Order: sequence, then structure tokens, then C-alpha cells
Amino acid sequence: MSQSPDGGTTIAELRRRVDEIDMRLHQALMERAEIEAVIQSAVDPAVTSASFFDPERDAESVRQMVERHEGVLPLATVEHIWRDIICACTNLKAEAVIYLDGGAELIEMLDLARFYFGFSVELDPCSDAADVVDAVGLSDGAIGIVALNDRAELPWWRGLSDSGALVRARLPFVMQDDRPSDLPALVLAKTGSLVDNADVAVYDARWSDLLPGKLMDQGIEVLSFFRSANGVDALLAISGELTEEDVLKACTDAGAEPDVLRQVGGYATPIDGDAGDEFGGGESQG
Repeated sequence: MSQSPDGGTTIAELRRRVDEIDMRLHQALMERAEIEAVIQSAVDPAVTSASFFDPERDAESVRQMVERHEGVLPLATVEHIWRDIICACTNLKAEAVIYLDGGAELIEMLDLARFYFGFSVELDPCSDAADVVDAVGLSDGAIGIVALNDRAELPWWRGLSDSGALVRARLPFVMQDDRPSDLPALVLAKTGSLVDNADVAVYDARWSDLLPGKLMDQGIEVLSFFRSANGVDALLAISGELTEEDVLKACTDAGAEPDVLRQVGGYATPIDGDAGDEFGGGESQG
């Protein structure tokens, strides 16, 4: 009987231990799914379809996973497994649909969607980001993924509102060098009201002239912008602790008081998976 390289436990014994661990993992997965099914049965059917995506709870779960992670298994691998388990269990009855931004590379969008939401959900590519906004706003429980580009081809965020789709998450959530599925994107979901406790608040801002000033000096990140003959539209990110009046003042102090400023969502602060620290909310990330 062969022995392990250190001359201790035999290979056969180690493989038996692996089999035992696999069995416990399987049993734990089944137990988790059963509990999720009980939770979903206890929830009002009118809101069950929206329970598939709970960005605040998901973010906290992944934060805890990153904090306790150690060992030889790559963090990205554990993150993907974790996300797949969460989504598979919470999608038991929801039968969620994810609308994809067709203006981005389809392969990259598919990789991103599968990495974060697994293989148990339906994926539906749309023609562009604006169509994703419309589709999510018209569907109960659906979510959308929009690629995040510095210069947008159209100001798709104008369609976001508190009666329809809102920005609810930012991807990647765990930031690492050379990570898989690293396409920058925003996750949209339909909700009846703005989430007022998000780490980072997202605003639709518009100017009738060229965008002046230095917004980054005021802790404002320009997620994306669109320039036309009529002026500039921008999607801004800033600390969720600030009120809309505070944000307006920050823009004014930067010499960029907008003609329109309205909140269109928020998200949890991404985690630096290499350093183990979170990025500061609302500050530029690259």
C-alpha cells in the first residue's frame, strides 16, 4: 500500500478522508437547500420572486467568506463556488431571469453572469444597456447586468428610477489581480424604493455644457459618462453616508453644479481580495 510523500498516512487512507469530506459537503448542501426552501415557503408569494437577489445579504456573506479564507485553494475558486451555492439555493422557486447587456462582448458577459449567478438561472441577452433597464423595470424578480464603460454609447442610466430598475451591485465584488470574470459591470434590479443604507450611492447627473471641475477631488467617482451636443450626462458614485444636498454641494465645490441630480441606486463597497481591505466608498478605483 503506497504512502503519502511525507511517509505518514497512506494514499488510500487520504482518499477515504476525501470521500468522507465530499459526503459531508453534499449533506450540508442538501440541508442548506432545504432550509432555503422553508424560508421561501414562509415568504409572501408576492415578494418571493424578488428574493433571488439580495445584494446586501450576499455582500455580507462574501465578506465573511473572504475574511475566513485561508489555505491553498484560490480565493476566486471559493468565491465562485460560494456564489453558485447561494444563487442555486435561493432560485429554487424564483425561476429568475438575468438580462445581459448586448452592447458588450457576449462571451465576457456570459462568463460574468455564470461566475456570479451560476448555471441555474436563465440568461437573456438584450440589444444594449437601455434595453436591459427596460426589461428589468417591466419584470418582477428579474435582474440585469450592464457593462461599465468610462465613455458610454448612450446615457442608459436615464431610464433608472425608484419605480423600476435601480443599480444594486457592482462587479467584480472581490477585486484581485488576474482574476477570472473581471469585466467591470453594474447589476440592476427592480425595487419599490431606494436603499438608504448602501455603502456607495449612485447618481444620474446632467450638465447642459461641458463637464467642468475636478469631481474626484471631492470624492466623487465618474462611473460612466456620455457627451453630446446638448451637454454631458454622467453616472456618479459617492459615499452613501452623504445626503443628496451633500452630493450637490460636493459637485458645486468641484465647479460642476449639475442641472439634474437624482439618486438611481447604490451598492456595497467592493473588497480588495489581494490586500483583504475594502475600497473606500465613492473614491476612484482606477
